[in-house]
Amino acid sequence: MNFRHSFLSLLGCLAASSALLTGVQAQTVTTDPVGAITLTLKGGSDTHISLPFHRPVALETQVSSLSGNVITVSAAANITGNQFVYSSPSQTNTYYLQFTTGNRAGMYYTVTANDASTITINPNGDAGLDGNVITGDTFRVIPFWTLNTLFPNGQSLYSTTTLTPQSSILLPPGSTPGINLSAAGIYYYYTGSGGPGWLKLGDTAAFHPDVIFPPDSLFVVRHPLSSADTQLVLVGNVPMSAQAVILNNLQSNTPQDNAIALPVPISVTLAGSGLSTVLTSTTTLTPKDELLVFDPSVVAQNKSATAIYYYYTGSGGPGWLKLGDTVNFHDSDVIFQPGFGYVLRRAAQPSPGSNVWTFVPPYLTP
Repeated sequence: MNFRHSFLSLLGCLAASSALLTGVQAQTVTTDPVGAITLTLKGGSDTHISLPFHRPVALETQVSSLSGNVITVSAAANITGNQFVYSSPSQTNTYYLQFTTGNRAGMYYTVTANDASTITINPNGDAGLDGNVITGDTFRVIPFWTLNTLFPNGQSLYSTTTLTPQSSILLPPGSTPGINLSAAGIYYYYTGSGGPGWLKLGDTAAFHPDVIFPPDSLFVVRHPLSSADTQLVLVGNVPMSAQAVILNNLQSNTPQDNAIALPVPISVTLAGSGLSTVLTSTTTLTPKDELLVFDPSVVAQNKSATAIYYYYTGSGGPGWLKLGDTVNFHDSDVIFQPGFGYVLRRAAQPSPGSNVWTFVPPYLTP
C-alpha cells in the first residue's frame, strides 16, 4: 500500500498512556497523540483499507452504574440531553462508547440515546453487559468516521457528474451469513445537478454524507478502470487502549467471512497479534479458520486473497501456516499493517456464536 507514517515516538506514546491510566475522574478528555498516515489508493483497482486512528474523544468518564444497556455516569460528567444522538442536519455525528478498562475493555457500542446522567447503547447481541460492566469501569465516547469526515468533498476520489459512479466506497456486510459476500452498500461522490453530495448506488433520492465506518472493519475503495493512483492522508488520534474485534459465525453449519481490521497505527506480526487464541485451529494441513490477506500492489477489482494463513496445532506445531507452504511457520511474518484490511473466514460451527479478539497495543506496555 506504500504507506508512510509519522505519528508518534514510543516515549511520547507511553507518556500519554500513563496519563490516561492514572485515574479518570468525572468528565475528562485526554489529549491523545495525533498520528498521520498516507495510503495509496490504486487506480483501476480495489484497495482494502481500514482506520488506524479515531476522531477526537468527546467524553471520557467512568461507570456509576449499569441497568441493562443504560449506563449511569458520574454526576460531574456534565453532559446534555441528546448530545451524542445523531440528528441531521444539526448533529451529524454518530457516536460509539468504548470501554477502556474492565471485562469489556476494547469493546465498543453505538450510542442510541443520552440525557444529563445516562447513556444508552446498542448492545448488538452482547447479553453479558450486566455483571461484566461494573462501577468504576472507564469508557470513552467517540464519533465514528463518516463519508464526509474521511473524504471531505470527495477528496482522494474520482467524482462523477452523472449517476454512474467513478470511484466507489464499498461497505462490507455486517450481518449477512456466508462467504464471498456482496457489499452492504456502495457510495460515490456526485457533483452534478442538485449536488454535490454522497449518493448510494440505487438511491438517487437523498444524499448520505453521514454513513459511518466501524473502527474494527475494512472497507474497499474502488477506483475506475484506467485511472491513476490517488493518495488518502489519514490524520487522527492514536488509540490508547485495548482494541476488540468481534469474529462471528452468524448461521449454523455455515462458514462466515468477517471483514476485519486491527485499528492501531503500528505493524504487528501474526504471533504478536494474539489472533490464534480465538481461532479454531487445525491438527491437519486442512485449514479451519483462515486469515485472508490482500496485496495492495495488485491492480484488480473484486480481487482475491493473495495469501491465506491458518493456525496449526498438529505434529511439529503449534504455529501459523500459509496455505501452499507446509514447510515453514509464519509466526514472525509482519502481516498486520496500519491502514490495511483483512477477511477472517471462520469455519462452520454447529450453532451461531462469536469470539472476541482483544489486542493491547505494545506501546501501552511499560
